[in-house]
Amino acid sequence: MSGLEKFFYPGSVAVVGASRARGKAGNTVVANILEFGFEGEVFPINPGASEILGLRAYPGISDLPKTPDLLVAVLPRDMTAGLMAECARSGIENVIVPAAGFSDAGVEGRRLEEEVMSVARRAGITVMGPNSIGTVCTGGKLATSIVTLDRMRAGDVSLFGQTGMFSSGIARWIETEEQFRISKIACLGNKAGVDESDLLEYLGSDDDTRVIGMYTEGVRDGRRFAQALKGAAARKPVLVLKSGNTESGVRAISSHTGALAGSDDVFSGLAAQAGALRVADFEEMFDLAKAFSFCPLPAGPGVGVVSITGVGCVLSADAAGGMGLELPSPAGETLAGMREVLPAWAPVSNPADIWAGIEASGAEASYRAVAGALIDDPSVHSLVAIFTLIPESRIDAAALFGSLRERHPEKPLAAVLMAGDARMRLEWKQELESSGIPAYPWPERAMRSIAALWKFADLPGSDYRSVR
Repeated sequence: MSGLEKFFYPGSVAVVGASRARGKAGNTVVANILEFGFEGEVFPINPGASEILGLRAYPGISDLPKTPDLLVAVLPRDMTAGLMAECARSGIENVIVPAAGFSDAGVEGRRLEEEVMSVARRAGITVMGPNSIGTVCTGGKLATSIVTLDRMRAGDVSLFGQTGMFSSGIARWIETEEQFRISKIACLGNKAGVDESDLLEYLGSDDDTRVIGMYTEGVRDGRRFAQALKGAAARKPVLVLKSGNTESGVRAISSHTGALAGSDDVFSGLAAQAGALRVADFEEMFDLAKAFSFCPLPAGPGVGVVSITGVGCVLSADAAGGMGLELPSPAGETLAGMREVLPAWAPVSNPADIWAGIEASGAEASYRAVAGALIDDPSVHSLVAIFTLIPESRIDAAALFGSLRERHPEKPLAAVLMAGDARMRLEWKQELESSGIPAYPWPERAMRSIAALWKFADLPGSDYRSVR
């Protein structure tokens, strides 16, 4: 299946089941389209309304002034097959079906889903769903979600999979808590039509997508999926979260989307062979997405660590050792630069505990001298700076990282905001990430993200190279 462009960049959108009642899904879809500033034509369809949210409403599909590029079918499941037949007669080629109760709901639901898809296949209609919450495309100024969204800033991370959370709670979480930005979101639902392979093929070639994150409950065509995954992962990082790793998880999947989970071991092997990065949960997916979005790929596994606290050094060393990273011993010139702010008795190493330097020379001077010396060291390919959010550590962290990035734009940088004042942490996180520096609450998560950058950079055959 190809031609997914109209799900993200349509010239016109029709909403069947559009409603004047606030809180109804048919009202929310229209409101989201307007909220995102969609510049194409919007056609609400409701036989009982002449106007919805300031837009002229139409009684039916046959009354529209033109054939829409995309139709969102906000109708109960029992009305969906009839609507699909009407779409076929009207020449509509792309349809999102939010309704649940199909293959996610037993034998009768599967029968209804096949009835809908049989009509769609005969007419050449591309269907996303059923049970799809909708799509987001920030570049196209479009959101078709049935859950209220505020307009999102355009970015380069695209997410898709079998969860409506992407176009609802997760979209809000990323926009308000995380500072990386979204390019596209697609909720596949039961994926009776559009599936993972289709999205991988599309997003793998999408110039607005730098990082791909996908959630799946099982694939239906393993051979095609493997080819699509390998093709996408050769061009950009693909972060894969698969559920159904336990017997109870498999049972939950059946009632969620009706998917077949498949062998977890086989899936892991397939992902590894394709060059994709399998993640354990959404936390890891977003940590890595942020790193790939903000950072260049490192030239090697060497990481420099500067920390206000000794435990940050120890945790970083443990994490690096278990993740394929190295903490190289500083060169003589590097040691000399680090010693400028440290007492004569203080040990100088990598990881660098600079608490003694903070007492002797102040936080600003200590971080600048030690981090600057480490980042200049040729054996250091990435740098992590660890802070504890206390009054003694208050510095202009964004300016520090800005100067480091200016000196070495080819080296990934990450901040760890480890404990301390929660309000101060939020302030620093927003300031750092708004300037493109990923921030993590613990050293292990920063190291995990740097390790993913190096693992992807070291993949044979990858043609993904970029400096931010």
